[in-house]
Amino acid sequence: MCGGGEKLKAGADFIEALKADPQAEVAVIVHVEGSPEQYTAELTDLGLQVGRVFRLTRTVSARGLAHSVLGLLQEPWVQKVELDQTITTMS
Repeated sequence: MCGGGEKLKAGADFIEALKADPQAEVAVIVHVEGSPEQYTAELTDLGLQVGRVFRLTRTVSARGLAHSVLGLLQEPWVQKVELDQTITTMS
């Protein structure tokens, strides 16, 4: 399942974590080519639940099983996939 372009689309540690537990539920940010709205159906078809679409940054938040995220790495319209993490700031 480790294709040549996979390493460029996600970090090696992230890919290994996905492979280690393919049934784990994960939240990701998907960076896409062009308008992100056009890919919501494809994300759903891959087994991911779309959260929000961010047009300005050409990203989509999604949630699903790790094996679905691994499949996402094979899509030509996907530029990058990263773990969606909560960011806290000090006030």
